[in-house]
Amino acid sequence: MNTKLKVSEISKIYPGCIANDKVSLEFGSGKIYALLGENGAGKSTLVKILSGVVKPDEGEVFLNDESIKLNSPLDAKKNNIGMVFQHFNLFETLSVFENLSIDSDKKDEDLRVIVNDILKKYNFKIDLDIPVLNLSAGQKQKVEIIRCLIRNPKVLIMDEPTSVLTEQETDDLFTSLKQFSKDGILIIYITHKLKEVLSLCDEVAVMRKGKVVSVSNTIDEKIESLANKMVGENLNTIKKKINNFKNSEEILKISNLNFKSDDPYETNLNNLNLSLKKGECLGIAGISGNGQNELFQILSGEIITESTSIKFRNKEIGKLNPRERREYLMAFSPEDRISQAAVPELKIYENVALNNFKSSNFFEKGLVNEKKIKQHSKKILSNFSVNTDNVELKSQFLSGGNLQKLIIGRELITSPELLVCFNPTWGLDVGAINYIHETLIQINEQGKSSILISTDNDELLKLSDRICVIYKGKLSKIMNADTVTAEKLGILMGGGSLD
Repeated sequence: MNTKLKVSEISKIYPGCIANDKVSLEFGSGKIYALLGENGAGKSTLVKILSGVVKPDEGEVFLNDESIKLNSPLDAKKNNIGMVFQHFNLFETLSVFENLSIDSDKKDEDLRVIVNDILKKYNFKIDLDIPVLNLSAGQKQKVEIIRCLIRNPKVLIMDEPTSVLTEQETDDLFTSLKQFSKDGILIIYITHKLKEVLSLCDEVAVMRKGKVVSVSNTIDEKIESLANKMVGENLNTIKKKINNFKNSEEILKISNLNFKSDDPYETNLNNLNLSLKKGECLGIAGISGNGQNELFQILSGEIITESTSIKFRNKEIGKLNPRERREYLMAFSPEDRISQAAVPELKIYENVALNNFKSSNFFEKGLVNEKKIKQHSKKILSNFSVNTDNVELKSQFLSGGNLQKLIIGRELITSPELLVCFNPTWGLDVGAINYIHETLIQINEQGKSSILISTDNDELLKLSDRICVIYKGKLSKIMNADTVTAEKLGILMGGGSLD
């Protein structure tokens, strides 16, 4: 039976924000639909309504021409609407089968038969009896998909599904989604990766400021047209100049760096070696959890190492703390902008002061010179296009993109010689991503260096001069970016070899 899903005049209002403004869309089985929009465009609210997490203030949802009530996630399941979230909801120490059986009302022997049939039908190669922690990211995602398939879904919603996958795992996922669609499952696909929309989806709906502004066939679209629809204006095309740094000054050198943690959830680093030239961007690719976090903490001074393992501008800095490294003109943008880079409850100028608490410019005889800090903060807001001029505003009220601009601006306003970024555009909309990318290119053009640790291969290929891959705490050979493809990165990210 064909499935039809319709949302009619859906509205959801929060204090000071219209999240969904009379949204109407129709979906039918046999197609894969993309839902696009900047942060705050309303797509997350709409999906939460469809999955029963949020109740609409107005409007109706129809499944096969019948009005349905989705007052809870259980209601969504009863109506055969399944959702695979971006962050996996699995118990790592339990087996695959134990995870699948937790919310199932079927007997174990019956459930195992159903799951094995799914594995066979879709050629999923997963051992049901091993702990989830032993699975790759792609396999963990398949477990989440299987959990939905057990219930024979009519609708399957995928939320940013490729954010932690290799190129090969992404191809594998696309093959599965196309097969689900052929089998009559209606697929709604949420992503910010426009190339994926064009290669996978049949139709695309674009949301902006709570409204649907465009519905079209993907065959009629290009990356530029979709990006422009999302932001409501034309975006500049970013292209980095190809540089040759053979004769440039070496600014950073890591030699035989090792790190062993007592925490079983951290990744040990094994004999890392790399060098960085003045004006260069070195990209470090890898699936999340392969040592990126540990490497960033070592570079920033949160984890102390042997003095000789890291040299910056010919100075041994392995034992220096973050403040001391900043004094040597290093700067850092952590992955988690909420808990690591800023304190949401503090005002903007107070967050700016966090990086300058020892600076004589802002502190005199142990007392804070608020006037100077506020002037400095206003300069950051202006220079880095943060969408407010109110330094008294609490940082929690900034959008993700504006908060990231503030963080990057706070780091760059001091004119550092090196900026280390960890997933700087994670979760940002296309407009904010474009701005951050332009900023990173500009600092290289000014002769400053950068290390870009990212799980976004497109970002790495766009911004890097050279690229390597981190896998299980080891670095691959460093390659010139113009010789690297997404396919090559995918092979290395999965532990393969290019030899």
